[in-house]
Amino acid sequence: MYSDPATDDQRIAYHADLLSQLAHPRRLQACTLLLAGEEDVNNLARRIGISQPALSRHLTRLHLAGMVKFRRHAQFRYYSCDHPGVIEILKVLTEIYDLDPIEPAAQTAAGLGD
Repeated sequence: MYSDPATDDQRIAYHADLLSQLAHPRRLQACTLLLAGEEDVNNLARRIGISQPALSRHLTRLHLAGMVKFRRHAQFRYYSCDHPGVIEILKVLTEIYDLDPIEPAAQTAAGLGD
């Protein structure tokens, strides 16, 4: 089968970027929590236990990488994560390590439960 090296390089670079974005514990935690559904940045920051500005910086990186989406309502931003790559990576991590890092509601929403 013929494979274009330029396309392969682009795909590998994309995969590496996806993994590097998830390599930070707070970004990984944010994506995990957002699998359960949309959430505003202030509530998400409280759940994660970091400041809203710090979380906003993490979410901006995830958004620029195409891993989370947001919508504005008045002065608030509501974030969600339905990126198939993120869902699959979290599913594989859960299956391999069986650490249950994903909250039960997020597991059900992502189809990761028993």
